[in-house]
Amino acid sequence: MEEKFEIMPIELNTDAHNHTRGSDGRQTTFRTMLRAYNKGINTIAITDHDSVRGFRNLEKDIYSVMGTIREDKSYDTSRILEMLENMKVLKGTELITSYNGVIVEVLGYNFDIEKMEQEIANLRTTVKEKPYEALYKGFNKIIDEKGLKFDKLVLDEAYEKIKTEGKGGVVGPFYNELIKHEENKKLLKYTDENGEEKEADTMKLFINKHLYNKKSPLFVDMSNTRPTLKDTIDAIHRAGGQAFLAHAGRYKDKMPVEEYIDDMIAQGLDGLEVYYPDHTDELREFLLGKVKEHGIKASGGSDDHHAEKEGIQYQTGRVAVPDIPETRWIKETCESGKDFLNESIEIEEAIKELRKLKELRSKKVKENKELDKQLNEKQEISR
Repeated sequence: MEEKFEIMPIELNTDAHNHTRGSDGRQTTFRTMLRAYNKGINTIAITDHDSVRGFRNLEKDIYSVMGTIREDKSYDTSRILEMLENMKVLKGTELITSYNGVIVEVLGYNFDIEKMEQEIANLRTTVKEKPYEALYKGFNKIIDEKGLKFDKLVLDEAYEKIKTEGKGGVVGPFYNELIKHEENKKLLKYTDENGEEKEADTMKLFINKHLYNKKSPLFVDMSNTRPTLKDTIDAIHRAGGQAFLAHAGRYKDKMPVEEYIDDMIAQGLDGLEVYYPDHTDELREFLLGKVKEHGIKASGGSDDHHAEKEGIQYQTGRVAVPDIPETRWIKETCESGKDFLNESIEIEEAIKELRKLKELRSKKVKENKELDKQLNEKQEISR
């Protein structure tokens, strides 16, 4: 039997998709690193949404940790030093964009951080409409065209609140009012992957199965609220980076990904995120086949936010990234010294200081042990 090496758990000890407090993750960058390292991972990418703040945050984290270590003379620096000396942190981001009216995400890697920060700011200027504005207009159109039983005052109040206070949203109020009326629920029907008819009875299912699904009667076109896929890819390239389509499997509820993948690649993608928690073996084989066909790269990661989600858990280290030619770019990046830890002057200085502190404290421990030994010997003689 031929071995399907591309889906075997031959690990690179890599997780190239993680979120921190730089966007919507629950942990600091330093804690994200520490969790990964404790799980045996030696290479991670920080890929915060529309942000590169996680990298500057890491330098601040290290600065704070160093202050604690200096004050606590008994602190053993070995573990932190070992982590900083052995881990690699790839520069990354995850940019929210649109393709054919559907919201998709693109991972950027190995860019110049300052240039990427500027490109992210520039991309915001290409947006023609705020998300809540498009949703408000789209929902009102659906209510009128589908003849829904609906108290529009609920939607109006939610819209005015976010417009004037910058708080809340319109999706939740729309969904909650929609399901209050039994006659509306027929629009929430969908067919799952097994061909069974079900109802989107949670807001998450409503969003995934209907709101962003072009085939649904409840679809709202969000293309004006995000930069285009092409503009996003070009921005990553201008920052010196590589662009990968993130978690293609998550768009299958919204559009026929397999039909569109060639066109998406043709817009300039450098790779696809092949290895992902809820990608089936069949989808991974399909995506890897497209990677090989187009001569591009593959990536993989857990999409860790340090937060529980419905269904499969997106925890750092959850995905095995195989060591194959299509993923070799990860090792090559690390070997070339283009990871963030290697490039950060602040972290380099911290490593130097930790080495000195380790040597001094190890020496002090040895001296204390020798003194204890001598004291014990004297006490024995005196007896």
